[in-house]
Amino acid sequence: MRAGLRLALVVALASSISAPAARAALDSQGDATWDGSQPPEGVFFHWYEPSFYAGFAPRTQDPSRPHIELSRGNQVRVTIPLGEKELDVYLDDLVARRKIYQELIDAKVITLTTNREYERFVEALAAKGVEQAAASRASLGPEAYRDKTVEILSALEPDRVFRVSIPLDAVVAKWKTTLATANLSSEAGRIDAANAALPGRIDLYDLDAGVGASLQKAADASKAGDDAGLRTAAQELIEKASSGHYRVRDGKVEAIEFTAIYPAGTIEGTTSYGGERLPEFGVTGIWPLIRRTTGRGQLGMVDYISPNPGYGFISMFPYQFAGGIAYNAFHNAGVRCQLNSTPFLPKEWRKQAGERDSGKSYQNLWIASRAPTSHGCTRLGSGHMSELRQVTPTSSDDLVKVPTYRNQPYCHDVFDVEGDGKDEVMGVQYYLAYRSTDDRIPIAAYVTNKREPFYRWLYGQNVSLGPVGQTSIKQVPVCRFAPRKAELSETLSNVPLYEAKWAPETIQFYTIRGHAPDSGPGFELNRELRKVGAGHTTDRSKLLLR
Repeated sequence: MRAGLRLALVVALASSISAPAARAALDSQGDATWDGSQPPEGVFFHWYEPSFYAGFAPRTQDPSRPHIELSRGNQVRVTIPLGEKELDVYLDDLVARRKIYQELIDAKVITLTTNREYERFVEALAAKGVEQAAASRASLGPEAYRDKTVEILSALEPDRVFRVSIPLDAVVAKWKTTLATANLSSEAGRIDAANAALPGRIDLYDLDAGVGASLQKAADASKAGDDAGLRTAAQELIEKASSGHYRVRDGKVEAIEFTAIYPAGTIEGTTSYGGERLPEFGVTGIWPLIRRTTGRGQLGMVDYISPNPGYGFISMFPYQFAGGIAYNAFHNAGVRCQLNSTPFLPKEWRKQAGERDSGKSYQNLWIASRAPTSHGCTRLGSGHMSELRQVTPTSSDDLVKVPTYRNQPYCHDVFDVEGDGKDEVMGVQYYLAYRSTDDRIPIAAYVTNKREPFYRWLYGQNVSLGPVGQTSIKQVPVCRFAPRKAELSETLSNVPLYEAKWAPETIQFYTIRGHAPDSGPGFELNRELRKVGAGHTTDRSKLLLR
């Protein structure tokens, strides 16, 4: 939830947005030919097989930590403040995953196929001295060990780990201005005021008595001109409202955050706002993850794996029951681009030798379409969906407590991602958008995959283009959230666009000895392998390790 007025940025609300001159969002930009001079952001493969995550993202077992948000621009931001528990087990998790992967290979339970992400995973762990660092816990002591962990995590996940350190005095100064105009007579006003204490990092949609009391203390202190009392109340509220994920130390609000931004496909539909067509999102507001209770695969869990091979035997995260056996969910790309027949693929991408068998060319490419593309779900890249499974709790009992935030299609995700006091519109350097037939066959590119025309197509005339780091969005509607509801809160102006680097999709394909991927044992092994690590007792029988 975004709350409070950012006075330097606030402009009139949506009704005053001027009509775009020239082309609007989703209008044709002319030639839609894709440039094949760079490798595609996606995953080449031969045919559908199970896979495991071979990247380095951290996991939390605390369902209150992940913030998952879909926003204008068709991307999903996942931010996780990492506490002592997450940092204390991160290196152990990497070692445990490598050992289990290798044990399965040595026991010939699985055979690696298709690509060499596992080898790259092992080489990176060795290069960063992960096993030796994990063994140094006792000699280093808790604080030094956590510092070492953050150093290694930052090296393995560059540009995705942020040491947030915001002066409390700066936080209080901004919040004092908000409190002066806040409407504390309404529940919505109180929630907005509480969230404004640390925008984007406190995201309440109801207030418990403790947070409400801290807010009243802060309001009373502000009104009385008691700056010391306001400072104390602000610290108290921030720590309570964030469940201790953000703490004040030495006069600064501090945390270690992991933030990933994934390009996303949304439903095959559009909506209108400010004179432009925008991708429709289907449902908005706060949608917790839910268990899958109907379907053709194994049931009862959140991390459902479909027997339909088109989903790549990769976990889905349902958030809405859609009737019958249908659910709307976060899932993988959902479609494959056949290299020999997908019309919009550049010729340079069509002939790619396999990594494990250079004499066998790949047949397919998984790429997410950052566009209207789905029947009702939210599609991520296949490797990114695997990573989303990796970073979230292993247990379905905890996964159902994870909320996901879905903006109105016109609302941007404005967030101070680096914790440097500068709000930015979240985005990602990914420029692939295509449409498919009803039976999931990619048929045409919406726009070329070059940055400038892609942004003109995605954002219309509302973007002031410059190089990466020098581009901004002119008028920026921002939503507040309530269960099953996202509504316009304020509209900002001329906000810089943060363009996260696209993160490679690190999954390793494999086959299971004696079992099909859509058999009972195949499902069990696949799902269990994605849970290996601290906070989960590995079921070796499900991994077919006796």
